[in-house]
Amino acid sequence: MTSKHSPGPWSFQDHGSLILDARSGSSQTLVAKVEVNTYRDEGRYNAHLIAAAPELLEACQTFAEWLRREEAGSDGQPWAGKRGTPEGEAAWRAWWEENLRICNLAQEQVRAAITKAAGEA
Repeated sequence: MTSKHSPGPWSFQDHGSLILDARSGSSQTLVAKVEVNTYRDEGRYNAHLIAAAPELLEACQTFAEWLRREEAGSDGQPWAGKRGTPEGEAAWRAWWEENLRICNLAQEQVRAAITKAAGEA
């Protein structure tokens, strides 16, 4: 899926006690500036959340793909009505293993994105 936003990964740079900015990929394109209140850490956490946006989107897209496949189930699948045959069982097994792969990938992406967004990376 192509995106219209600046490509990731995004990171943030600390320019002293007043400004943090999120930057995109190797080109270091400015994505956002966050003013930091020197008396609170809210700005720093906002910068972490902004920097994690591409990873959060990717995790949501992966989860949505897994969910789409789960909801579709056997509709239109090559094994529909043929699970009792070796070919049908093999087709179902391939679908099942791909669903497990996508589900595991979504879980990994979600955990990593949350860690980054929370500033724990």
